[in-house]
Amino acid sequence: MPYEPKRSPLDPCPVEAVLVIISGKWKVRILYQLSLEACSFADLMRGMGGIKQQVLTTQLRALEKDGVVNRAVHSEKDSKLRYSIYSLTKEGLDLIGILRTMALWGEDRLRIQGLNWQAPTQIRSKRMK
Repeated sequence: MPYEPKRSPLDPCPVEAVLVIISGKWKVRILYQLSLEACSFADLMRGMGGIKQQVLTTQLRALEKDGVVNRAVHSEKDSKLRYSIYSLTKEGLDLIGILRTMALWGEDRLRIQGLNWQAPTQIRSKRMK
């Protein structure tokens, strides 16, 4: 969704331009998982735990339209099976730096609240490796 300036002395607002891209349920988690490695739709579904298929499809399409996620269609040899691999574009990789800064702040907040958080290190299935 492109950023649309509002009638305000602060517009266009660069922070809001970022928030337009990352706002929406699950988008930040999708970007985080894709920052670990490119993966298939099925692997994203498994890694997200609880997301509905239609929601994931909608969010991936929006991120792709915004230019931060790339979708490449692959097919198995000697088979009609086709699947998509999602990855971050250069713009998406640049956005991860912003999200990492937010994550550091969030980790401190969680620690203050007495909660521990451990980042996952991989999400892809063995089939994809």
